Amino acid sequence: MSRQANIDEEVNGRISKASSAFGRLRHNVWDRRGIKLSTKLKVYQAVVITTLLYACETWTVYRRHAKQLNHFHTTCLRRLLKIHWQDHTPDTEVLSRANMPSIHTLIEKAQARWAGHVRRMNDSRIPKMLLYGELAEGKRLAGRPKLRFKDSLKATLKSLSIPVENWEDAATDRHQWRRLVHQGAELAERRRISLAVSKREARKAREKNPSLQPLPEHKCDVCGRCFRARIGLVSHTRTHKD
Repeated sequence: MSRQANIDEEVNGRISKASSAFGRLRHNVWDRRGIKLSTKLKVYQAVVITTLLYACETWTVYRRHAKQLNHFHTTCLRRLLKIHWQDHTPDTEVLSRANMPSIHTLIEKAQARWAGHVRRMNDSRIPKMLLYGELAEGKRLAGRPKLRFKDSLKATLKSLSIPVENWEDAATDRHQWRRLVHQGAELAERRRISLAVSKREARKAREKNPSLQPLPEHKCDVCGRCFRARIGLVSHTRTHKD
């Protein structure tokens, strides 16, 4: 539980515990030449990943959390695969060599399966009451509201290509729901890899040909300075007000 209504401390604690578990297996497993790489990866998945993502199905995940966890995930895989930073190997290639999905996909898959489990619970169970319950009093603070589990679940369902409107009906059948989640996770992972590859190719093309750099679209009316993003222009205009 956190007074800040976020999982920052939980994520940091999970990474710390997973890092400790990874370090304890260094001499007995990771550095052993007699153990196959496939066996090491299975041990990594059973020990480190399980420790890293413990109770992740109940998290309200922001993008920064998934990015932080995925960075730790790929860093560990690079050590197991003996991939050095000088090799300039992208994360997508690291995951492909290890035959493992990204942390984003693992969290989405766990959350969707947990949501289906809660949906099939008896109405008197506390998890189901919390998921479907509403506060009788009080209101959310002004400004950007805190992300709720329902918001995170909705984003997960969209990522897995599961219709948000009728997911509850599909979740009543356990086997059908597991199949939908598994297929959606594979599709989401392929889509995520394809997007990362296209972004990397576009960046390399811009580096080779500077003329392909996108032109600034936002211009300051006072000094004429140009910005590529509107938020940059908004921040810049404050300097003229001082």
